[in-house]
Amino acid sequence: MAKTQRTTITILLAWLLAGTLDITAAFVYYVGSSATGAERLLQGIASGVLGAAAFTGGAATAVLGLLLHYLIALIWTVVLFAAFRVVTPLRRHFVATGIAYGVVRQAPIRVGPAITAAVILVCCIGLPISLVLAWLLRDSGGGSSDVAR
Repeated sequence: MAKTQRTTITILLAWLLAGTLDITAAFVYYVGSSATGAERLLQGIASGVLGAAAFTGGAATAVLGLLLHYLIALIWTVVLFAAFRVVTPLRRHFVATGIAYGVVRQAPIRVGPAITAAVILVCCIGLPISLVLAWLLRDSGGGSSDVAR
């Protein structure tokens, strides 16, 4: 498999894994079994773009929220991938990198909710992306020169 194709597949895998784990954790932790709550949670994500109007948009704004959620997960996947290519210690300490991701992302938030959110981010975004990217680098010889640029 060509390096560019392998890199693309790895990024897509890390992105979909992290995005799916994160939204699943959000549903389980913040929503529970309430279908209305799931729609509201996704509308809350969309409200970052639409403001309060997102909460009156029904399923359409919930779908927009889900798409935005996955877009954000893709952006963070690409950011971590770029960092892995440039900063060698990140590749050597990929578990610590995944943990640091969750902690740094939640640093500006209130302490109580931030701890829960940081644990979710570490387990559902940081570690999965870091582990998948480490897998790519390990199987391709470990050097950044082996990863498609």
